[in-house]
Amino acid sequence: MIFFLNRGLILEQEIVKALKKYFSIIDVPGYYRNHTVVVTNEHPFARMLLPESPDRDAASLFPVVVVATEGDSKPGELLSLTDFDFLTLEPADIAEGENGGPSPIERRYEMMTPKKMGELRKAMDAREDKRIFGASHFIRRRDNVSIEIWAENPQLKNEIYETIRLFVCGFMRDYLATMYKGFFGELDEGDSPLVIFDGSVKGQRSNNFNVDFGIELHGAHITFEADYVIEQSVIDTDLVDTDNLLVEVINHVEAHKETTREWVVKPECSPGDAGSGGTLGVGEYGGTGSGDGTTYGDCGGIGKPGNGGNGDGRGVSTESTDNG
Repeated sequence: MIFFLNRGLILEQEIVKALKKYFSIIDVPGYYRNHTVVVTNEHPFARMLLPESPDRDAASLFPVVVVATEGDSKPGELLSLTDFDFLTLEPADIAEGENGGPSPIERRYEMMTPKKMGELRKAMDAREDKRIFGASHFIRRRDNVSIEIWAENPQLKNEIYETIRLFVCGFMRDYLATMYKGFFGELDEGDSPLVIFDGSVKGQRSNNFNVDFGIELHGAHITFEADYVIEQSVIDTDLVDTDNLLVEVINHVEAHKETTREWVVKPECSPGDAGSGGTLGVGEYGGTGSGDGTTYGDCGGIGKPGNGGNGDGRGVSTESTDNG
């Protein structure tokens, strides 16, 4: 059975959490007592376009800070970089956490439903060593993040802009790096794999206006790029162990099943002995004598063809005739 285990990161949502925490620390609500600064991923203009929306009142929507991802891509300098790693799941990985909390695998991956967890436990219980195997694919992604500020009061907009501009270059970087390292800590024992580049941070404090909704709104805009890692792991409960992972996958292709298995996994195999009347087996895969008999290597599987036939790698030899 095949299982796909995914772990992504919705960066714009994490930035909203970080910004709300930052506003709480510097006491934005206490400073702007006559205004409630809304921080959201949902653009208020979308609500204001609805003719019957109860949320069209500007007082309830502004001032607002909107965080969104304008696009994502793979970093250009890393187009050819792909990171794979073997994955082994053991009983401790799917055991319930403390006080009935989520298991390690449920904390690590998304969409781990009770049905999927039950199937994983069933597959693990069916194995003698209680382990199942797969591979993880790590992909680096770059998000183009946009932060918009909209307010009816231009001075209020300017002050919020300066507060957020400092947030992007300071608190946000440290907060997200710490959060992400805890989320993906096994990827890097040193620095967090989430990077925000100073050179990519750009801002426009003024000259943004909107009068489409019967009020005059003043806007500001900050953009930056952030690199981070996402992961997809594939578990195949038919795999025997990670040492044979490549071979087991190859063996799903019938044409290669008998000819590649031991050659890929055990290149250290020694040749088989010669049959009487033959000569020493050829190569390290098990060869044949030059007579009619066949010799066998010591690793199992199919050996390379010799002069008189095919070796099959069982570490024994058969007798050949003298007139092979």
